[in-house]
Amino acid sequence: MTAEFDVDGFVIPIPRVAYRAMNFRQPLPGRTAFRYELRCPFGEFSARLDEKLEQCITALHDDYDKFGDDGDGVTIALAAAGWPAHDHVWGQPELMALIAREYLFFDILNLYAPATGDSYDFLVNTVDDVMRQGGHVVVTGQGYERGEGNGPWRR
Repeated sequence: MTAEFDVDGFVIPIPRVAYRAMNFRQPLPGRTAFRYELRCPFGEFSARLDEKLEQCITALHDDYDKFGDDGDGVTIALAAAGWPAHDHVWGQPELMALIAREYLFFDILNLYAPATGDSYDFLVNTVDDVMRQGGHVVVTGQGYERGEGNGPWRR
């Protein structure tokens, strides 16, 4: 199984999904927000994001060494775990999900919501959760159809 992007039980092809780089997380007035679920095989997800995870942990560790505890939940969790190597973080579902949700969400969207311009059917507006479910990673959030009322799941 490859990654699947689902809105209301309707699978939207990954190339037809975009995300809001500007005003991310801000609602679109007068538009209906829909919940989405992106389900990815864990092996694919971890392989595609491994370098980004390593860079993120390295940067956070460097900042921690220079400035100490900054109150950031991810930094606190990594320090409490003894600053595990990135390849060990993948085996800690809660820690991996926390890092992905807080720091890697745009990296996830660059991979799994690649449409640009008007070549999309769904526009991701939030990444609310990233969690490990068995052999998959599930990303959930909200977004919008390209034009109000034209979503393929509404037909």
